[in-house]
Amino acid sequence: MDKEHSPAPAWRRLLAAAIAATACWFVVVRLLELEHDVAQQAFCLAVMVCTAVLSGVAAGRPAFGVLVASLLLGVIWLASSLKVAYLREALLAPDLRYLAATFSSEVIAHYPGMLRKSLIALLGGGALATLLWRLESPGLWRARRHRRRLGMTLLASLPLAACLWPRGPFTDVYAVPTWEFISNGARNPITTFISSFSRMELVLPVRSSGGDRAQWQLPAAVAPQATGNAPDIVAVLEESTLDPRQWAACTSPRCRFDLFEPDAATRGYGDLRVHTWGGATWTSEFAFFAGLPHTVFGAAGIYAPYNIVPRLAYSLPRQLKALGYRTIAIYPMGKEFVGAATAYRDYGFDEFHDASELGLHWESTDSDLMQHVQALYAARRGTATGPLFVMVLTMRQHGPHDYPLARLPPPWNEPPAPQLDERANRNLGTYLYRMHQSDLALSQLRQFLFASGNPVLLVHFGDHQPSFDGLEQTLRRARVAASPAAALYDTYYRIDTNFPAAPWSPPDELDLAFLGGVVLQQAGLPLDDYFQANAVLRERCRGLFDACPAPVLADYFGHVFDALHLLQ
Repeated sequence: MDKEHSPAPAWRRLLAAAIAATACWFVVVRLLELEHDVAQQAFCLAVMVCTAVLSGVAAGRPAFGVLVASLLLGVIWLASSLKVAYLREALLAPDLRYLAATFSSEVIAHYPGMLRKSLIALLGGGALATLLWRLESPGLWRARRHRRRLGMTLLASLPLAACLWPRGPFTDVYAVPTWEFISNGARNPITTFISSFSRMELVLPVRSSGGDRAQWQLPAAVAPQATGNAPDIVAVLEESTLDPRQWAACTSPRCRFDLFEPDAATRGYGDLRVHTWGGATWTSEFAFFAGLPHTVFGAAGIYAPYNIVPRLAYSLPRQLKALGYRTIAIYPMGKEFVGAATAYRDYGFDEFHDASELGLHWESTDSDLMQHVQALYAARRGTATGPLFVMVLTMRQHGPHDYPLARLPPPWNEPPAPQLDERANRNLGTYLYRMHQSDLALSQLRQFLFASGNPVLLVHFGDHQPSFDGLEQTLRRARVAASPAAALYDTYYRIDTNFPAAPWSPPDELDLAFLGGVVLQQAGLPLDDYFQANAVLRERCRGLFDACPAPVLADYFGHVFDALHLLQ
């Protein structure tokens, strides 16, 4: 036998096998500790075995194949466990694109242990891989057998492909509902990471090329205003809020609230089209900031904070920063919720204040929240040399609402709609009482802002409709909806100022993705190329993305994605 192609000595093969088995055992034990559910554990083990087979066949070195699989799953395990431990978030496919940003000098300064462990794994894994390759040299494949090697490698890839196929033997692992996938990702982080590749793949909308780009500019752009004269802008996203008079059964005086009653300071008010129902508030944040519905990116758009926001070249906060604004976010949940702190940084916010910092909890009322808003606004207004943009999210109106009416003070403890059953009245009664609290808090905030002596624009708008655990969809509407989408996705918006604003004729209904541009115009601020295009589309489509003809949308998407490079 040709000495060059004789198999490696037995002792070297045994040593390689022992090293690979040890590495495999080390990774499997930690993998099973990190993954909490049996199906997910089985999935990870299957992926590891199939990867070992593929790598071993391709390299012609069985022990090396086991080590490669161990290293691959080990790296995912290490990265997942580090992200969960340090950031309390599961590792996701988009993290690979932004790995350099994740390990920036700022992060390393805060988490030096993360870098140390990663370097040990990288250098140690590389050394072991080199060692096993040498121990098993030469491999089992002989020279001039390339076709057979390629054929066997392709054959060995089939089991791995089957495991990773969302409709393969692990369909149940892939078929996790969106909210469970996001909120419980840290429970099975390795599975979450692997499955995120198929769940988070963006699909860009149909785009046309070669259109007249000048059509997406306003005929006469709003003249830039001196920063010192620009108004402060305070935006309040009202969680799960809509005018309860949209429900036909809600005719009690308790169903009327001032926040849905325009007055002399109101510059815009009407129905608002959102793109989510019963949850996923982060998609409403995205539509307001980014000027696009998350739905234009396909099913993966639901994960916008992870896979779209880091790539945005334009956003409402960035536009305001360019105009000299200090951008401040006040968030009623923990900063790790749906990656909020990172997403808001990527949107363009200078400051991010979460529930932990502010001492807020699940039962905190909107009045509690607004006290912090007023305190932060007063502190920043006292030191800022330019205008402020303050973004506030409320949370008290979030479900569940199914609580006994006896828990509420009079008159809110009485059934608001006696013609409905007890369960419906419990949900509706709790909802109306919380709305009463929100109404008072928002009124106090407006009073405070408008009495500050500074020009202020206050915009507040609803989010998704409350689900009432599915009951809400059974409540009859007070008016016939223009479309099935309107019945599920309509809420409200309102813009008030303490200064004269430019005349504006609101459309019958406004898409949330257009609201940011309206705010800029009502504040008398200049629009960049992106928000000029957003404003033009709003006028051409009567305020709704759904009302846009397909050719118009295709030309618009060609402009913002290809000419303006919205995604980086």
